[in-house]
Amino acid sequence: MPEILKIVLADDDEDDRDFFQEATQLTQIPILLTTVKNGLELMHLLQTSDKFDMIVLDVNMHLKNGIEALVEIRADKKHRDTFCAILTTASNKHLEEDTISKGANIFKTKPYNFDEYAANVKSIIQAYQNTLQS
Repeated sequence: MPEILKIVLADDDEDDRDFFQEATQLTQIPILLTTVKNGLELMHLLQTSDKFDMIVLDVNMHLKNGIEALVEIRADKKHRDTFCAILTTASNKHLEEDTISKGANIFKTKPYNFDEYAANVKSIIQAYQNTLQS
């Protein structure tokens, strides 16, 4: 695993961005978190910055949603292999299957309970770590 895990989170909800940051602090893994408010900001950031280890996307965002951003990320040579996680309040089997088929590595929902939210963030990070070992 990298010395510092570089994660970018695209989520239009400020509270969810704060919850994600709190949840990453509970992992006790050194993490450099960058946040953006929508898929459009994310794509601009990805074009103008160094590579991230992980991209976490909310599905329902204005300007460019998480699925549209995911499709662009997978089409981009520079970020094609970057670990991508979907973390969203929208929860149904069809959406999960759709995002996985479009290249998401993992799909998790945002529960209303912070402990469950933190557990989902931890499982996303563990899934990333598992890809490094295989």
